[in-house]
Amino acid sequence: MKDYYYEFEQDSIYCYPDSFVLKNKLNITDGDLLEEAERNITALRILALRKNPPAGVMDFRYLRRLHKEIFGDIYTWAGEVRNVNINKGTMFCSHLFITQQAEYIFGRLKKENYLQKCSKEEMPLRLSYYLSEINALHPFREGNGRTQRLFIEILAERAGYEVDFSNVTAEEMIQASADSFLMKYEKMDRIMFRIVKKTPQKSGPPDMPLVK
Repeated sequence: MKDYYYEFEQDSIYCYPDSFVLKNKLNITDGDLLEEAERNITALRILALRKNPPAGVMDFRYLRRLHKEIFGDIYTWAGEVRNVNINKGTMFCSHLFITQQAEYIFGRLKKENYLQKCSKEEMPLRLSYYLSEINALHPFREGNGRTQRLFIEILAERAGYEVDFSNVTAEEMIQASADSFLMKYEKMDRIMFRIVKKTPQKSGPPDMPLVK
């Protein structure tokens, strides 16, 4: 666990000079204050997107759109693919190959018809796989976790399932993500089997209250 933290190439593209604080639209140069402001703003954005998810095909462009909507009030590069390398104990996908790898991951998702025909037994496993692969891709300079979890929630919802990440601790997700780098999906699978549920079906007419 002690080795699982972000390491970045210090750069002048994303960070203020001689600092690891990300340049931002709020002009905040204190890392702790930026983290707090980012957390508050993105929480509201994510809540709004959960209530009213964008339409469109769930491809890499959709993931980028989610990132832009979540972080667009804070960073000018929201929704854009990073152009520096980052790691968390293990190197995420090189920025040189993000687009290429994204084509493979989302191409495979398309071939699976965006999980529309998954059985109840298959769904947690496939969501586990795609969450793990998108996490390994880590296409953005910041905000990958929040964006990929929202993507998975919407993907599942369209197929008739609910995913409740609030029942997962940070430590659980860190351990499962670290294992998934090595294509060991068992911990992520167990998490998904616990938090993925079939969406209850209404028995009455659409948009009509159920009769007691």
